[in-house]
Amino acid sequence: MKGKEHSGTAELPIVLYYFDLTDTDWFCKLLKQRFRASGHMREIEFVNWNCYKELPGRDGDLFIYDAVAMSALVDKGFLHQLPEIIDVDDMFSWTIDKSKVRQKTYGIPLMVCTNALICRREDDREIRNIMDLHEPVAVPLASMIMYYYLQAFCNYQNEPDKCARILKHLAELNGGRDSVDRSSLGDYDGVRRFNQRECRYFLGFIESIRLLKPDDYVVRFANFSEHEEDQMPLFMVDYASLGKNVQEEKLLDCLDLLEIIADPQFIWDLCVQEGQLQYLLPACKSVYAELSRLDPLYDAFFRMLLSEENGVLRYGARFYEDFYNRGDALLNSLKELDTWLPSIRDLNGQERSGTTGNTNA
Repeated sequence: MKGKEHSGTAELPIVLYYFDLTDTDWFCKLLKQRFRASGHMREIEFVNWNCYKELPGRDGDLFIYDAVAMSALVDKGFLHQLPEIIDVDDMFSWTIDKSKVRQKTYGIPLMVCTNALICRREDDREIRNIMDLHEPVAVPLASMIMYYYLQAFCNYQNEPDKCARILKHLAELNGGRDSVDRSSLGDYDGVRRFNQRECRYFLGFIESIRLLKPDDYVVRFANFSEHEEDQMPLFMVDYASLGKNVQEEKLLDCLDLLEIIADPQFIWDLCVQEGQLQYLLPACKSVYAELSRLDPLYDAFFRMLLSEENGVLRYGARFYEDFYNRGDALLNSLKELDTWLPSIRDLNGQERSGTTGNTNA
């Protein structure tokens, strides 16, 4: 996907590639408003881009994307090292430390995303890990299987049988092997089932809370192991990066846009859209005190996100070539008992050889 062709105009627009955020229209509107309010007249051209399935155009000045694709985008020459003049002191330090490729920092963290296990307080059985669940749970397995697998892999790097157990258990919770083909996010009916009390537990993203009926909820970050505590909590993180080929005449304006994206007031306005809490997890620490006044759940979120043991879910340089092909192989293995364990063992061997990158890959 590419932006529009531009002839020799006096002031070229900033071309910003973004993927579908929780509320993309609000993000674009707010960013334009803040850019204008800071005195800038240059236009911003927003280009929607599926960062999971396709590469962006080479004309991008700024990119917003999921960290899972960072190593690939750097390796293929799309991203520029982050200038040190951008203030990131207010960000969770692990989101900065783990935005490095070959010791160079490439991204400003915008939002953190994680799989969460959600229940009503009256139904809480203090489930500590996925293996403790033994009742129906709606699981978007077809769309999320590689993410679940990588989170299990970080707990069981040398134990492929246990990675297999985690994924098989998730399939069973979702309704067995026959349910696998109907478990993509497009078919996911977890919100409806949970709201109608067809299941007591809901596995989904924390921002899904805004779709649930008002109640007193218990929210725990999902632990894809049988351990009491997740040995290496992994989070999906949205980053903003400078394009490798940004033209010099646009560079200062692009840096100003990055500073706006990192500004706590901008982050607050994303999280509380026109007075309505969106249940996002900002990477910016200073907004949590105010967010917790709107919902005390944010106190617990903040404590969990402070841990320096947290990791960013990153994949290696071959993300676009391998990630979804491997996910398809795992899904197919779920349906074929005889090939399940060998497939998992083979995939574990590939991950140990360096395909997965969490920090500087």
